[in-house]
Amino acid sequence: MSPLLGNQPFSVMSLQNLSIGRAMPPFQTEYERSTMVKGKGWSLPPGAYTARQIVEGCAPLLETVLHHLGPSPPDQSSARNMLLGNLASTLAVGTRESSLEISAKDASRKEFADQAVKIGKALIAYARETEDVSFDPDYAIRSPCEGHLLKPAVAQLMFGPRSLPHLMQIYNEYLHQMVLLRDALLPFDNCEEVVIPITAGEGKQRLGMRFIESHRLSFIAELMTKSTTQKAVVKFAMSFLAPELTAENTYGFQYKHGVVLPAAVVGGKSVRLLRYIPAIIDDTTPEVTFDYEFTDYYTAPRIDVPQLKQHNGDDQDHLSIQKDTQHGLQESSIAIYGSTASELTSRILHLQMSHANGQYSSVDVGQVSRGWRYSYKASAQSSKPTSNTVAATVHTAADFLAEFDSTGLITDQQGGIHLVKCSNNLELLACLGAVYPDNIVILDKDATVEDTEGVGQSLPGEARFVLQIV
Repeated sequence: MSPLLGNQPFSVMSLQNLSIGRAMPPFQTEYERSTMVKGKGWSLPPGAYTARQIVEGCAPLLETVLHHLGPSPPDQSSARNMLLGNLASTLAVGTRESSLEISAKDASRKEFADQAVKIGKALIAYARETEDVSFDPDYAIRSPCEGHLLKPAVAQLMFGPRSLPHLMQIYNEYLHQMVLLRDALLPFDNCEEVVIPITAGEGKQRLGMRFIESHRLSFIAELMTKSTTQKAVVKFAMSFLAPELTAENTYGFQYKHGVVLPAAVVGGKSVRLLRYIPAIIDDTTPEVTFDYEFTDYYTAPRIDVPQLKQHNGDDQDHLSIQKDTQHGLQESSIAIYGSTASELTSRILHLQMSHANGQYSSVDVGQVSRGWRYSYKASAQSSKPTSNTVAATVHTAADFLAEFDSTGLITDQQGGIHLVKCSNNLELLACLGAVYPDNIVILDKDATVEDTEGVGQSLPGEARFVLQIV
């Protein structure tokens, strides 16, 4: 266990109370609710915010516009509903007013399209719940045109007799701040919990969320034109929360307000998204990257797989393996591995587990993330393959991991199928970090090895590792 773990570590309940560093106290905002500063107009003052608080901080822009538009005639919808309806359409995907169009040609872009919709709905809910905030009726702003489209009725409202020439500028800024916030949150599966630092800066480009503009454009360009890489997601998230850090061999990072790791290694199911954790892993420095132990897994040393017994598909044999795997865990943690000079800004993290049977295992968290991304999924097939049984070497995860040496990755040069029985999700993650990620299949609990036929790679002599929770 890491010496950094205190009496109150952050625990992941869905992963057998996996401990991560030490939990941070509940977040307390560093800014006052009002973002209208007398004599200066609107801004997001330096401080830390949640997404909801940024929406609240931008609300004076909308309220200023609504003040001047005044009440709507009895036969028309209120100006508030019309302007928030336009915002909803701007943040949606697939509408005429959409500010983001993502092709669903591959799984990664479809996931981000779904993420954009989810975040957009959350921001709209916050906006509808935010009323009666202070604003400046005399406020005016020059907001560059960002090409955000207006619904015909909204265009008539904003450019009609009820409006004033400068109101469109203010509404444009409001729209764009919400778009920037939505896009900045795309990497995070728990986007509502992320603590967002806003720092002081000079010039209009630092106004509100505009500090993320250039990095956002690069990320969106990749998102719209090709399959998005994990490296690009981490780099964008880091530019948002910890811009002083450099992402090279990085899969996660720590910043002043918490830790960001791939969602899959801390209880999530996403292939690409990250998760914010209110914890501190390294007390020696406020900002640090978490790097892969093997920069290029392809060149990592190969470890021969531990040879146990052959499984021929017999049900009774299957039941005995189930009983053998119910070891349970005494304790588990994600902690810094080895000693690193505090002045360096990178660390190696290991998933460390102490098993109830006395065995201990330790695998690189970055490799766990790789293993999850590169793995295939198999479920029970409605029509079984023609063969009745598939010969496989069966392992329990605890014994399998006990043979693992973190100086390399497990493979089998002789080929064949290896079925690894895991007693829980945490053991499955550890196995993903121990195996060379070339042909790994995660098998549903109610499926059999026969269901993996046709899943993954099928090159002659290729070893296949099948991981299953029993």
